[in-house]
Amino acid sequence: NWLDHSRTFREQGVDENETLLLRRKFFYSDQNVDSRDPVQLNLLYVQARDDILNGSHPVSFEKACEFGGIQAQIQFGPHIEHKHKPGFLDLKEFLPKEYIKQRGAEKKIFQEHKNCGELTEIEAKVKYVKLARSLRTYGVSFFLVKEKMKSKNKLVPRLLGITKESVMRVDEKTKDVVQEWPLTTVKRWAASPKSFTLVRPPYVTFSP
Repeated sequence: NWLDHSRTFREQGVDENETLLLRRKFFYSDQNVDSRDPVQLNLLYVQARDDILNGSHPVSFEKACEFGGIQAQIQFGPHIEHKHKPGFLDLKEFLPKEYIKQRGAEKKIFQEHKNCGELTEIEAKVKYVKLARSLRTYGVSFFLVKEKMKSKNKLVPRLLGITKESVMRVDEKTKDVVQEWPLTTVKRWAASPKSFTLVRPPYVTFSP
């Protein structure tokens, strides 16, 4: 829940013993991600990193390893061959949970780490944020649903993404965008406690 910046903590019922989390509420264009403002840059980096690791922002395995390599650069500095090798990382801190047990994950992360060369911590954070913002799914709110397949009584896991301009279907395993509908093409929609239907030829039904 976001606090109202125009009201005091007391007015909003925030107790002095409560812990508050400082985050950026709005997304900014790349030109505003400035290495000369390390505080803003760090807030954007931490928010993007946490969203990727906790699955709020779904990414493919390859992209997850690329992000993990840049994160290693930020936390440990340039790659050191004899030090940064499989067994060094706690993968829970560098990959979304669905990729932790994937074969060769840590090796791939260190290859991406090596590709960062001599980037400083600030430069690596800029790279991380810009890479996150370049993804097609950046800034999308995702919901894990089950999609009813046409002519079949089978429900398939799917990620349903909502943006201010469109609705998208994303493959739950690969995180690839399967289909995207601009909101201007959606004729109508309907919701019930157990389903959500988009009406546009062909119509699609999702279940929670």
